[in-house]
Amino acid sequence: MRTALSAFILLTLTACAPPATEVLYGYAEGDFLMLAPETSGRVETVRVTDGQRVTAGEPLLSLESEAERLALEAARQQAEAAEARLADASTGGRAPEVEAARDRLSQARAEQVRARDALNRAQRLFDQGFAPRARLDEAEAAAATANARVAELSEALTLAEMPARDGQLQALAATARAAQADAARLEESLARRTVRAPADGRVERVLAREGELAGPGAPGLRFLPDGAVHAVLFLPEEQIGAYQIGDAFAVECDGCPDTMTARLSVIDAEAEFTPPIIYSDQERSRLVFRAEARFDGATPPPGAPLRLALRSGAG
Repeated sequence: MRTALSAFILLTLTACAPPATEVLYGYAEGDFLMLAPETSGRVETVRVTDGQRVTAGEPLLSLESEAERLALEAARQQAEAAEARLADASTGGRAPEVEAARDRLSQARAEQVRARDALNRAQRLFDQGFAPRARLDEAEAAAATANARVAELSEALTLAEMPARDGQLQALAATARAAQADAARLEESLARRTVRAPADGRVERVLAREGELAGPGAPGLRFLPDGAVHAVLFLPEEQIGAYQIGDAFAVECDGCPDTMTARLSVIDAEAEFTPPIIYSDQERSRLVFRAEARFDGATPPPGAPLRLALRSGAG
C-alpha cells in the first residue's frame, strides 16, 4: 500500500513539479567486492598490501596447497605414463623385455614398502602430537604415489607379457583419458586455492593474514574495481517530479577533476528523512528520495562528499 501511494505521489508531482534545486549534496559510494578462495584453508601467502593497485588476473592470496601440489604431480606422472603406454602399444614398438619390467616392478614394490613404513611413522608422531599435519600429508602423498607406481608397473608388466589387441588398445586409451581428466581436475582444484584480481583496481583492505583461515564464508580481501564508484544523492520530496532517470549532473568535490559528470540511474520509490550523513539545521526534517547516479568517466574516491548540479536541458 505504501509503495503504491509513493508511486501515485511521484506521478502527481511529475505533472506539477517546481524547478529542480540548483545544488544537491551526496557522497561517493564504492561497489566493493569481497574476494575469497573457492575452497577453505589456511592462508599461506599474501602478495598485496592495503591500498595496492593490481591488474586483472594478478595473484593476490594463496592457501596452503602442498598436499594438492603433490597429488597433482602424481596425477601428471600417471597421465604421462598412460599416454606413453598407449603410444607404445599403438605403434607396435613394445619392448618384450619382460625381465626388465619385472625388475622395475620389484623396485617399485620396495619403494612402496618404505613409503608405507614412513606413513605409519608419521601417523604415530602426528597422533602423539610430535609432528605437524603437513608432514603427515607429505607421507600420505608419497605413499599414494608409491602405490600408483606399483599399479602402473604391474599393468606394464602384464602388457609386456601379452601381445597388443584391439580391446587392449581401447582400454589403454580409456585409461589415458581418465588419467588426463584426473590431472586436469586436480590442476583446477589447485588453481581454486589462489585468489586473483577479477579486474584492474585497488586492494582496499587485506582481511586475512598468513596462517589465518579464508574461504567462501571468510573473505580474504576487500577489492574495488576501477570505476566501480557511484554517487548517492537525495532529491527533495517537493521537487521529485523535476528529476528523471538519465538526467545529467555536474559533480564537484574537493580534489576531484573539474569536468566530472554523472547520470541519474536509480530513484527510490519511498521517501525518507534526510539521512544523518548530510544533516543540517535546515534539512534535518526534510523528506527526500534517495537516488544513485553513475559516473560517465572519472570517479571520486569512495566516501568523498559531493555537490551535484543538474545540467541545463535536464529535468
